[in-house]
Amino acid sequence: MLAVPSLPRAQPPRSADSRPFKPEELDQIVAPIALYPDSLVAQIFRASTYPLDVVQAARFAKAHPNLKGAALDEELKKHSWDESVKALISSPEVLERMDRELEWMQKLGDAVLAQQKDTRDAIQRVRAKAQQPPQPYWYYCPSTRAFYPTSPTCPEAWIKVSPRAQ
Repeated sequence: MLAVPSLPRAQPPRSADSRPFKPEELDQIVAPIALYPDSLVAQIFRASTYPLDVVQAARFAKAHPNLKGAALDEELKKHSWDESVKALISSPEVLERMDRELEWMQKLGDAVLAQQKDTRDAIQRVRAKAQQPPQPYWYYCPSTRAFYPTSPTCPEAWIKVSPRAQ
C-alpha cells in the first residue's frame, strides 16, 4: 500500500469551488506513473505538490548531468527543495517528464492534496487493468488525432474504438 507522508509546505489545494476529480480522471492522471514501484510513486506524489521545486531541480539536473555520488549530495544540500524532489534527481526521466508536462504535474499535485486516498486507489485500479489480458479495442484521442500509445496522454476523455486493419 502506498504511504504518502503529510505535506507541510506543499502548494495550496485547488479552490474550494472546484469539483473533485472523477475516478476515470484520476486513472488518466496516474496512468503514466502507475507501473513504477511504490517507493517511486510515493516520491512522485509528494514532489508533484512542489511544482516550483520540481522545475528548479529539473534545471539543476540538466545543468549538472555528470554530478554523482557525494558531490551531488553536497550540491543538493545547498537547495531547500523538498526531499522528495531531491530524490527524483536520481530518476531523471521522471523529473524531466514532470518538468515538461506541467499541467499534468499540477493535476497530479491537486489530486494528491485534495483526494489522497482516491489517488492511491487510482494507482491500484490502473495496475489491475494492466494485469488484464489485452482488450479488443484501441484508445483514440480526438484532440491529438492519435491512438494510444502514440499519444501517451489525452487532455480529454479517450474514445474506445474497435481495432481494424489499415
